[in-house]
Amino acid sequence: MANLNQQRIKKTVRKFSDLIERNKDRRAYSDYKEGINEGLEMAKDTFEENVEKFLSSVPDEDPVAKVQSLQDRFNLIIDTIVVKEKPNYSPDHLDGIYEGFEKSKKIFGECLREYYYPDIE
Repeated sequence: MANLNQQRIKKTVRKFSDLIERNKDRRAYSDYKEGINEGLEMAKDTFEENVEKFLSSVPDEDPVAKVQSLQDRFNLIIDTIVVKEKPNYSPDHLDGIYEGFEKSKKIFGECLREYYYPDIE
């Protein structure tokens, strides 16, 4: 059972990481775009650091409730990230980071629906 959970955790991390990479903005350089990509990267790293306690602490409920519970937990983790202002962060860059956080919440929802419950609308 533990081995199965480890495999599921690794697959979930890989799936989320792949979705983050596919959703990064590839357009020409701008502070805002770079901020979005940095926010996505921070969200991915935060998820990877917390994935075991995050996924293992969700009780077995009906699939829809489980997906909602995981989404709520992820949103809470992302909402508690504090971005330390750096001298090289423009206001546009900071706005982009927070936009990246919001985008990561949607991507995580896609990850959950696609990976765990593809039949749930």
